[in-house]
Amino acid sequence: MPLKKYKIGISGHRDLKRSEMPKYKNSLKNILKKKIEAYPDREVSIITPLAEGADQLLANVAKELGLAYEVILPLPLELYKKDFSNKAYDEFYALYSQAIKRTTIATPLDTTIEEISDYGEKRDIQYLKVGQEVVDSSDFMIFLWDGIINHKRGGTADIFSYAKERYGKKFNQKHSLIASKREKR
Repeated sequence: MPLKKYKIGISGHRDLKRSEMPKYKNSLKNILKKKIEAYPDREVSIITPLAEGADQLLANVAKELGLAYEVILPLPLELYKKDFSNKAYDEFYALYSQAIKRTTIATPLDTTIEEISDYGEKRDIQYLKVGQEVVDSSDFMIFLWDGIINHKRGGTADIFSYAKERYGKKFNQKHSLIASKREKR
């Protein structure tokens, strides 16, 4: 009989400071190891949209620890590809192809593919929806976030707020925040 799953979701910055990556990787590894120890009777796995930065870092750490991961995309693959440089897309696709499950968030009936093809409000809503789906599908969330509320729809601040509301009084037991720095632009 298969073990019941314990799913860990991720939301975080795409532009994590490169010099801090070993620290973030170590923090993620420690969190995952603690969850594995805390739930020996469950299969610990990851849920991620596999965006650059935090999402891909967690997927790589999960692979190192022998954990499976599921991918939930905000957009059809051919549209999501637009959000990556060629090198970053290669990394994304290598991880994507090894996921145990791959799904894409549905586009609302009142939204066309053309409307989410371009950057803007409808596309941002897809990012918000995928973040909410990660929270809703997870037993625990990890946030690699600088704590700045920048009011960008679908960003980590939105997902953090959604998780806080969703988990209610259990929020402190259902998440881990890794304070992160971003690359300067």
